[in-house]
Order: sequence, then structure tokens, then C-alpha cells
Amino acid sequence: MVNSNGQKLPKPSSVITETVRCLVDRPGIGPGSRVLLCGISDTELIHELTSLGLLVTCTDEEDADSLQEAIPEAECCEGNAPRAQFDQSDTGFDLVVVPVSAKSQCHSIFSRASMMELAGRLACLQPGGFLVQLGPTGDADSARTTHSLQCCLSQVSVFPGQRSIHPLAGSRRLRFSRHSGQFAVSLQIPNQRLSPFEWDSLAMNSSKHLPTDCCEYSTEQNETNTRRAA
Repeated sequence: MVNSNGQKLPKPSSVITETVRCLVDRPGIGPGSRVLLCGISDTELIHELTSLGLLVTCTDEEDADSLQEAIPEAECCEGNAPRAQFDQSDTGFDLVVVPVSAKSQCHSIFSRASMMELAGRLACLQPGGFLVQLGPTGDADSARTTHSLQCCLSQVSVFPGQRSIHPLAGSRRLRFSRHSGQFAVSLQIPNQRLSPFEWDSLAMNSSKHLPTDCCEYSTEQNETNTRRAA
């Protein structure tokens, strides 16, 4: 397998293969679909998506030039993609993929800053598009330092749309009570277009009522779900 520069690429790992399958196995996602990867610079993942005919834009905080050189088929830019570019456009991305926040970077993903950032990602989607949060790799250290599945599910639940959970490689028995393993939490937004202002309003209003400690709230939700299931 080679890229357009003639460089030989290694066979993708099983985790990458399953992640790609999770991302593309969605209604309306196929060759020609526009995909935005925010802060995800995994060259294996990007190459696999572009090889399927998806139009990939990716952002990288540190070394977008090297990423562009490694994956010339994608459009790589430094930092966050400018939201204003999409606010004034009738078109948007079909799929936006973001990594789950590390606890060290953000104490609570229910904070106003985090909710507003997520609203900005949702505003980049065209109606009916998908936002996917990719959870940590399967090792225990990353699971401890990254927000849990329940935190992510609670965060996206304040926005309109259809939510789903997909456990990835090595985590097929994932349950709400587990805080380890790699996972994807997705939200398919409504077919009716919301303006950037409407997304922002949802984020600001929800941040006023959500707990300050998302992990503590998620623990309480896990216990509630367990009692209900008993």
C-alpha cells in the first residue's frame, strides 16, 4: 500500500481498521463525503479514510506541514479549522471526529468553554451529519487520564439528535459501568438546519445547569443506571 508520493505504508492496525469501519458505516457517508478530524493526527487513520474516497480535512496544533507531507491526499491545517468559514456556508462536513478530552486539559467537559467548543463542531456539520467522539486507546493509563464514555454521552445528550455508542477493538463487552476501553460516542444531528447562534445557545444554556464535576456526575449516573437495571 502506497500513498500518492509513492511512499510505502504499513498495513493498518486492527484498531485503526475497526475505527475506520465505525466511522464510515453510517448513512450517507461514502466516497465524496467531507470529513473533519479535529486534533487527530494519526496518519494511519487519515490515510485509510482518504483511500476510501472521503475528502478529509484535519487540524494539527503542532506540525500540520509534516502531516500534509505524509498524507498529501488530505487537507491539513494548523490549529482549529476557522469556524467562520462554515458559518457563512450552505455546505458543511458530513462527519466531524474529535478526540475525547484529557482530564488534565479540561477539568469538566460540562464547562462553558467545552460546551461552546462542541457547539462549534456541531455548527460545522451539514443537516443530518454526524459528530463522533473517539475515546482513549485500550490501555489502563489512558483510560484513567481521559474522560469516560458516560461523561461524553452526558455531554452530547444536551444537543438534539440521535445518540449511539460503539465499543471498539478489545472492548466489545463495554457497559455503562465501565470506564476503560476504546469507544466512539456519536450524535447524528437533525435534518433541520440549526444556525451557529442556535448551537451556541444550546451550549450556553446547558452549561448553566450541568454539574461542575462531570466525572462525579457520571459516577452518580452509573449507579442510578445500575439500580434501575437491578
